[in-house]
Amino acid sequence: MPEWSELLRARLASLRLDPAREAEILEELSQHLDQRRDELRRDGLADEAARRAAVAELDADALADWMRPLRQANVPPPVTPGTPRRSRLRDFRQDVRYAWRMLRKERGLTAAALLTLALGIGANGAIFALVDAVLLRPLPFPAPERLVMLWETTASSDRESVSPLNLIDWRDGSRAFENIAGFAPNVGGMVMAGADGTPEPVARQWSSAGIFDVLGVKPVAGRTFLRADDEQEGEVVVLSESFWRARFGGDSGVVGKSLRLDGEPWTVVGVVPDEAQIIGRADMWALIPIEGAPAEARGSHFFRAIGRLRAGATPESARAELDAISARLARDYPDTNAGRGVAIETLREAVIGGDLRRTSILFLGVVVFVLLICCANVANLLMTRSTRRARELAIRTSLGADRTRIIRQLLTESLLLSAIGGAAGIAIGALTLVLAPRLLPEEILPPTVTLAFDLRVVAFCALAALLVGCFFGLAPAWQAKDLSPASVLAGSSRTTTGRGGRVRAALVGAQVATAVILLFGAGLLLRTLLAVEGVERGYRARGVLTLLVDPHGRYYPNDGTLLRFYDEVAESVEAIPGVRAAAWATTLPLGRSYQGQTPFEIEGDAPLPEPQRPTADYQIVSDGYFRALDLPIVAGRAFDARDRAGSLPVAIVNEAFVRKHLRGRSPAGSRISIVSAQTGETEVREIVGVARQVKARPNETEDLIQVYVPLAQDTAGDVFLMVRPSRGSATPLAPSVREAIATIDREQIVGVRDVRTLDEIVWEATARHRMRAALVTAFAGLALLLAMIGVFGVIAYSVQQRVRDFGVRRALGATTGDLVRLVASSAARLVGTGAIIGLAVSAVVGRLLSSMLFGVAPLDLVTFAGVAAVIAVTAVVSTAGPAWRATLVDPAVALRDD
Repeated sequence: MPEWSELLRARLASLRLDPAREAEILEELSQHLDQRRDELRRDGLADEAARRAAVAELDADALADWMRPLRQANVPPPVTPGTPRRSRLRDFRQDVRYAWRMLRKERGLTAAALLTLALGIGANGAIFALVDAVLLRPLPFPAPERLVMLWETTASSDRESVSPLNLIDWRDGSRAFENIAGFAPNVGGMVMAGADGTPEPVARQWSSAGIFDVLGVKPVAGRTFLRADDEQEGEVVVLSESFWRARFGGDSGVVGKSLRLDGEPWTVVGVVPDEAQIIGRADMWALIPIEGAPAEARGSHFFRAIGRLRAGATPESARAELDAISARLARDYPDTNAGRGVAIETLREAVIGGDLRRTSILFLGVVVFVLLICCANVANLLMTRSTRRARELAIRTSLGADRTRIIRQLLTESLLLSAIGGAAGIAIGALTLVLAPRLLPEEILPPTVTLAFDLRVVAFCALAALLVGCFFGLAPAWQAKDLSPASVLAGSSRTTTGRGGRVRAALVGAQVATAVILLFGAGLLLRTLLAVEGVERGYRARGVLTLLVDPHGRYYPNDGTLLRFYDEVAESVEAIPGVRAAAWATTLPLGRSYQGQTPFEIEGDAPLPEPQRPTADYQIVSDGYFRALDLPIVAGRAFDARDRAGSLPVAIVNEAFVRKHLRGRSPAGSRISIVSAQTGETEVREIVGVARQVKARPNETEDLIQVYVPLAQDTAGDVFLMVRPSRGSATPLAPSVREAIATIDREQIVGVRDVRTLDEIVWEATARHRMRAALVTAFAGLALLLAMIGVFGVIAYSVQQRVRDFGVRRALGATTGDLVRLVASSAARLVGTGAIIGLAVSAVVGRLLSSMLFGVAPLDLVTFAGVAAVIAVTAVVSTAGPAWRATLVDPAVALRDD
């Protein structure tokens, strides 16, 4: 030590150290110089040359600049007797200031870490807003836990719509409910004269009196429906607040006035907030009288029933009570109620639906995985930086800083980084929710579910930032806890701990495993989307334009006037240049049906009670329907001019009907007894043809039974006009089609809305599958990118640390291929371990996703192989750079510089 003391004291003089502290530093640095001189001697330098080289490495100015803030950070403040010490607060402020300086000093690393954290926290915040709205936030009604949805059940279905007369019996005979009411969603709209006199379609729901009382909705203006309105069969409506403000400027004077809807006067009795919309958006609710309904109404099922339980009542007790009422109704009305029961579920479960809940949980799990990968990447960055700062930390320890203080400093830097990243993530999450209405498919969220980036979401982001700050801050802090100042100061500048390298490798392996899991899930969802879109539609026409036409009103008082209107419109539209065919239908392939399922029986088969009868998708179509869709008739004939009102009632069935119900019998001449979804009356119809199966649902696993009846024999309103073009898409023909309708509708009371092509309807029908696949694939791609960046960083750092090793190998005759294989083998072990773990976990993930899959197995081998190939290719790309750099090592330079 004496031979170095004078030299070192001269270099440390400007620091004005405490004598005891100076003695400790002299001892540490002298040991370092002794060990460094001995290393240089072993490398072949003479004694004096080795001494001069060791001293030259200890640059005085750099050492002084480095040690000055460390010394100041560790000198205890003067203590005045009687004054409380505030060293912790002062130390915390110093730690924050020093952390800020360090983040500013390494701007590249800080920017990469902040971007990574902002994306991870922002994505989690946006998805948490969805999860909060879907799974956590209560419905916007008083005591929402007491609201339940009521269904009728049959042998073939556990969720059937409710008969209005059954609803009245449930309401009047139950003591578990305060009230029960019903509404009918998706029943089309009403036509109102717009501000310029043109017909304006208004979305409407039918509802019974008491629906708003059950929900606990208070009117914004006026009142809601009363039992007296029902008994008087008054034509009254309640407006939604948004429609009231947009159409009437929020004028409360509209209450009590009459609106001409469908050509008839309807009185506005009140305005309710938009939260009243349960299933399906509506601009207004029209009262449908059910008190005193005729007896045949018991066989008509179209209501969604909502009940409010009394305080203290449970769904179980209510179900037992309703079961007793249903049993009594089955005895009293066996023709309509035999075999019918009651099902109860919470209103939240009915509104949200299992599919949306599963989708929300899926997205939350995906973004949590992505956030963990972000944390691992930032932890790796900080561990690499802490390795470069080993000499700084060693000198701080030599100056008196204990390990606790060093760890606290590193955690402070991590928490400051996460706080800034969290703030940026909150901004990204808020922006994402602003754009969400444009990104999410239409109708994917129920009207009662609204996305909001409120204080709950901000608190979640703040908590996430705190947790991830601690998570990725623990890695460098744990690495530094066993730091030995003497060994670090005695070693070369490239020395690092083996433990730190193992931790970085473990983090990267976890990133690869997580990326594999997300890629596998994305692959399954993508293959599901391809399977859904690949299902044969049945019809061959493309570019078909559809318009929902609502001709109700006093100018079309009967079926004859409606049929003349339909015929004249179809004839006028077909006269438009570029139109090949026009037709009418109550249901569109993959689109909404205004008729729904209806029971039927095959003549000659043993009769079944009404609740046990099979049901068919009841579709009313015009003569030109099959030509407009280019839908093949595989047996028999299509409808034609013979199938008019008063002629033999006929029907066309689809292939699934023949396979399932005729079982080898010829469909020609077979007769079916079917309940008209339009009139509710039972009719016997002769089957005259068999149509090819038409896809009705995007993920149809079983063939849907379809029965077509002629529009002329069962005339309906709210029908779709389908326009098939001669070539291309019929979208440019939409203005001409509207003009053709207006020419026939001289009184301007016919509403036209929902103008779309069948291709657009198909796109919307698969929107949920597409959204799942797109979002999960995007997050999986981000996870893969982050994981491969991690692989690149670890391999590149390993190459940097092994420059001397590569130089020695080069000097001993190693070829370029040998070095590439050496680097590649390290990368292969790292990526291979993570990939194997990820693929093993993916087998479990596939089973968890099984309810969202269609046409693909949870353990799909193609997806496994695809993920393995993607990982292999990206691993090669991420390893190429470090491997190439290893081949450029010059043995002479490496051995001289190290």
